[in-house]
Amino acid sequence: MWNARREWQTGLSHPILRGSAMGDYDRYLKQEVVRLQEENRSLHEEVATLRHYVDAIHVLTEAISQLDPTSPPIPLLDRILYNALVVTDAQEGSLLVRDDETDELVFMLVRGDVDREELLGYRLPPGQGIAGWVVRNRQPTIANNVRADERFYPDVDDTFGFQTYSILAAPIEGRSQIHGVIEVLNKHNNVPFNEIDQDLLMLLCRFAGEVLDAMLQQEENSAAAQDDGVAWPE
Repeated sequence: MWNARREWQTGLSHPILRGSAMGDYDRYLKQEVVRLQEENRSLHEEVATLRHYVDAIHVLTEAISQLDPTSPPIPLLDRILYNALVVTDAQEGSLLVRDDETDELVFMLVRGDVDREELLGYRLPPGQGIAGWVVRNRQPTIANNVRADERFYPDVDDTFGFQTYSILAAPIEGRSQIHGVIEVLNKHNNVPFNEIDQDLLMLLCRFAGEVLDAMLQQEENSAAAQDDGVAWPE
């Protein structure tokens, strides 16, 4: 770099020309320093993101390895919801199931700083809210500023005195139907949800879908056994 600078200066015999060129070169160097600082900052952010992703995958792997598919379905789903909060660093979360007859979404499980006894069983009208949008479109979504999102359904906050700032939601899909949605709310320290959080939640939703598939199959088998007059084992 300095050899190039000396060669550049060689042809600048006039002091005025040399002064002008030196000023341009110094500005160029300053711009390069700023650019390199920005690249360095960006690399640090990418490394931090990758570290978070690796840590989250480790937590998720450990969590799934501890889940017992033979356990009763409700505690198993509650454990999945708990792990969803852990890997996304969210403060609250809920698992909603779709009522096949009314198409409403029903709060089945709730975690976090909410009145779970009152919220359990609460029904969202068909298609309402970000959860309703996720079920209708069968795809996940991130809303880091819910008050500016027209999909947001404020009645839940208004009814239960809660304050939602951000939502990450993903569908729970089964083999032949969509069962519901898991949504996590309000990431700690007001940090926005990101695509890594979304990917991790989708993995847990896939597992939840398998659990609900098995639960529905068991209910169908029990109903069929009763119709045949056979006592189906619990």
